[in-house]
This record gives sequence, C-alpha cells and structure tokens, in this order.
Amino acid sequence: MNAMKANPMSETALLHQPAPVLAELQPPFVKTRYSGAVMICGECQKRDNGPSKLTAKDVRKDLKHALGEARHHLRLVQSSCLGLCPKKAIAVAAVAVGGPALLAEIQREEDVAAVAERLAGAAER
Repeated sequence: MNAMKANPMSETALLHQPAPVLAELQPPFVKTRYSGAVMICGECQKRDNGPSKLTAKDVRKDLKHALGEARHHLRLVQSSCLGLCPKKAIAVAAVAVGGPALLAEIQREEDVAAVAERLAGAAER
C-alpha cells in the first residue's frame, strides 16, 4: 500500500483554477504590460521539409502588422524549436494568462491574417 495521502485537488481542478490577479503576484513573478506571448519557430525554416518561401522573421513582421493595436498586448518572439514540426509550414504557439494555448501552422501568407484575427480576439478579452 502506498502510504502517501491523496492530493485533495485533482489535476483537472488545478488546470481550471482562475489565473492570479496581477496585484497578487509575488516574487519570482513580476507584472508585465503584455497579456500573452506569441512564439514563432525559427527552426522550421531551416528544415529540409520546411516552408520554401516563408521565414520566421517575415511571419513575425507580418503578424505584428496584421495584429494592429492588439500587438501592444502580445509579445511576439522568434524561438527555437517548438516541437510541433509541421511539414511545409512554420509553427506558431500563443499563450496567455488564464487562457488555453493556441497552436497554428502557417503555410502561406494568407494564414498570417487568420492567425492574427484569432490572436487579436484573444488579446482583447
């Protein structure tokens, strides 16, 4: 028999707890002006089966312009491998306090506008 006591909170309950209010943050956490982060994989463009015409730098720039005013609420960064590795596309992951992670694969320039529209809606909430 296992002598350890069962944790009264299940994993599901922990995942659905409300995010802490900024005033309640204590070190090592700090306040920030951003409500979320968008990571654009910089390794996708280097793969043999990566996108032929897209670069992570261009995707980041295009997302920034497509987000408009919402870009001030999101931090856009080029990252190392995100582990999604879509074929012929660049992986994008967005996270925000209190919201689910959003994952996308950008295969062509038209996908940037669709991702920006979804991120702008999430940033306004």
